[in-house]
Amino acid sequence: MLTRRALAALACTLLSAPALAQEPAPAPAPTPGEKPAVMLPKLNLPKGDLKAKFTPKPLLGTPIQDETPLAPVVGKDGFVARVNAVGVPLKAFTEKYEQFAQSFQSRKRAIPRKLALRYRESLVKRLVEEELIAQEAKRLNVNPTPADLKEALDEHKRLFSSEEQFLTYLKSKSLTEQQVQETLLHNILVKLLLKRSQVGQVTEEEVKAYYEKSKSKYEVKEQVRASHVLIKLEASATPEQVKDALDKATAAAARARKGEDFAALAKELSEGPTAPRGGDLGLFGRGRMVKEFDDAAFAMKPGDVSDPVRTRFGWHVIKVLERQEAHTRTLADVKENIKRMLESRAERQARADMIEALRAKGKVEVYLPEERDEDAGKPTLPVKTQPAPAPAAPVAPAPAPAPAP
Repeated sequence: MLTRRALAALACTLLSAPALAQEPAPAPAPTPGEKPAVMLPKLNLPKGDLKAKFTPKPLLGTPIQDETPLAPVVGKDGFVARVNAVGVPLKAFTEKYEQFAQSFQSRKRAIPRKLALRYRESLVKRLVEEELIAQEAKRLNVNPTPADLKEALDEHKRLFSSEEQFLTYLKSKSLTEQQVQETLLHNILVKLLLKRSQVGQVTEEEVKAYYEKSKSKYEVKEQVRASHVLIKLEASATPEQVKDALDKATAAAARARKGEDFAALAKELSEGPTAPRGGDLGLFGRGRMVKEFDDAAFAMKPGDVSDPVRTRFGWHVIKVLERQEAHTRTLADVKENIKRMLESRAERQARADMIEALRAKGKVEVYLPEERDEDAGKPTLPVKTQPAPAPAAPVAPAPAPAPAP
């Protein structure tokens, strides 16, 4: 007979394994020579007190009842920090922290304590860096022009498809255009300071050296660009339905070979998602499409129209529009991309070095309450990262890749 302690242990195991709560599958029949499986008797377990004892742990981001609340950030004399005796307003910290907290509040979740600690430390760090940059720009009489700011704002807005989308983004992030301009102004100041110091500039020799070292990155595999007409078939299609779909595809291929515009045919006949754009699948390499489609397309020449090809989606009529053989992109093709990448890398390092130098020769005081990391049992240390850049500009959604046929 099982003891009460054994019953409780077995109940704990059952409660912690959701799969075991499902109806058990019948045991497989033993193979010849194998001993039959021993079946445990069904147990009537007490439920009331066990349910209270075995409470699942909350997920990341959900309210955690036993965490010690963070002390509020009240600053000192209305400031969250001082940089060379110049105060960083507490209001600037509060506004940005509330924007961060809003995403958790909208999902009715508490911010995990460790995440909140690290975020507010990194936020103050960023505000301090912005003030260091502003003071250095003032010392060196580096002043962006209204034209500089307008150009930066116009470039930023071009990331959005329309002015309406830009305004929608601002509303969703609880931002104002003035706040966006302040961020852009900081970025301009950094660029002007780095330009004045002639750092972050990249020579032709450096571009060429990077290309030679990384040439394998610029290898382009064989690709084709194709369009298709798809006549769909379900996996359960009857022989009559298969034949009917094949007849439709054969008729479409015949019309295409007689010279009818293939894009117009696809818009008229295709039952696939690419029909509105004339069946165009864009450029794709081997292995991107299902095997039967892949084999047919890569065996064709530009201008060829295939016989109907059967895949799990149905019957396809394929027309190859373009073919690119495997090749390595030339230095002339990628020179500007490499230059921008190296300049961006050099600017990030130069910015980090400039911030470090300004900190070293200046005086920075931070007015955050001392908090203890409960897990480590010691004061939380600042986040060890490169100096945080200004908030990144939102990136417009990338176009969706061409779907498989």
